Amino acid sequence: MEKCKSLQTLQRFAECRWAEYLCRKTGSTMIIIPDVHGRTFWRKAVNECLGKEPILFLGDYLDPYAYEGITPADAYQVFHEIIDLKKAHPNDITLLLGNHDLHYLNPDMEGGRLDYKRREQIINDITDNAELFRIAESAAIGGKNYLFTHAGVKKGWLQVYQDVLGNPNPDEIADRLNTLWLDSSKRPQLLNMMADIPYIRWGNSPYGSPVWNDVRDMVEGQQEIPGFVQVFGHTQQMSQPVICDYYMCLDVRCAFRLNDDGIVSV
Repeated sequence: MEKCKSLQTLQRFAECRWAEYLCRKTGSTMIIIPDVHGRTFWRKAVNECLGKEPILFLGDYLDPYAYEGITPADAYQVFHEIIDLKKAHPNDITLLLGNHDLHYLNPDMEGGRLDYKRREQIINDITDNAELFRIAESAAIGGKNYLFTHAGVKKGWLQVYQDVLGNPNPDEIADRLNTLWLDSSKRPQLLNMMADIPYIRWGNSPYGSPVWNDVRDMVEGQQEIPGFVQVFGHTQQMSQPVICDYYMCLDVRCAFRLNDDGIVSV
């Protein structure tokens, strides 16, 4: 049985090696930005590492939590800041989409806190810039293969949509999902697939989609996608990420660096 590691352990490791890792461009590191929701914690990592390491956002740019003192207008401004950043540095930044982004395009998957005042603007912002976004990304770092999505991929969900996705090899999953997103004629079908909300989230699907899956539905010690470690956000944690052998849930309001030795907070 594997043992999940605490963020404190990872931070102790980081303190010992911080100077060595800080923004070095080795070709085997990546900066991961979990759920934004109008927050600005990501700016420090981007300012320090842009152009030196690839940066990947895990989605959910909109729909802030009122108790954090962030308004929908604030979140909308931050969303545009991130879009402009991607346009200025297209090869350095990857923008994934989350449920709080896609539910503007599909009312069947509305998950709360939707910005009705700016809904039409947001729909246009996403569809007019569709080529800037992705549903999934894969990368090889430090001898391991990683699959990045907003919420994680369940093999059962892939099987449900085998007629659409085929039977992709693990290294083809991201490309199959992104192809559906980037093809405007197939995008409505993808949006319907993304609306699968799992039971644990009060939905009616046995398997959540890659923007709705919940880390509580992942089984410790079970590799959903053979040969890949999954990295996602979506399920907010109080203070520490969930770090296990086969998956990482990083939604703790801070940036991370993934490198040869694992993952550390930035």
